[in-house]
Amino acid sequence: MWDWLKLYKKPIHGLVQTFNQHATIPPQTPASQLKFLVIDIETTGFDAKKDHIVSIGWVPVIQLEIQLARAEHCLIQCPISVGQSAVFHGLHDRDLREARELASVMTELLEKYSSYVFVAHHSEIEQKFLQMACKKCFDSTAQLKFLDTMLIEWQRLHFRQLPINHKTLQLSACLNRHALPSGQQHNALADAYSCSLLLLSQIKQSCDQFITLDQLQKLSAKRL
Repeated sequence: MWDWLKLYKKPIHGLVQTFNQHATIPPQTPASQLKFLVIDIETTGFDAKKDHIVSIGWVPVIQLEIQLARAEHCLIQCPISVGQSAVFHGLHDRDLREARELASVMTELLEKYSSYVFVAHHSEIEQKFLQMACKKCFDSTAQLKFLDTMLIEWQRLHFRQLPINHKTLQLSACLNRHALPSGQQHNALADAYSCSLLLLSQIKQSCDQFITLDQLQKLSAKRL
């Protein structure tokens, strides 16, 4: 009865389709064989439906080694004034005049990193904004699955019966607890690099390189 509806189903954008075809990674793959892409974004606000990405930074981590030579920091053209959000990310309208178009950056991201495991600290924000970016640019939804270093840290603190609150889960507090350097905060590339350091420390303290993707995903599962 409803077969006629299939005729009008909008096709998935070719770039997104190719990304999705390569996005499935065997869950038993050990961390030492995984390719991670640690991402951070800066935005004009927290609502992915009405706010905008102003910068994206990412750092590849391959076989548990940070690939700084392949790190990227992309400023993104913003259709509105950044307004008071500049107080947090330090980017002003004048800084974004020669910035890249969002579609250009998203195309690079999907073309180069389809077989990577995406990682972020409090990844819910990155996931929502990047999914919305895919809808805006390609009118399609990519299978963007993230590991969340904040939730992995929550698990570590809970296991050790240590106090857990908003401040203890902030990236700077996590870095301090792992005796890692804290770089410039609210800079997308600097935060992505800091998050990559945190990820490697968490893996080292959680069965080292023998921990699997499936185990990392369970540590990173959302808590109620």
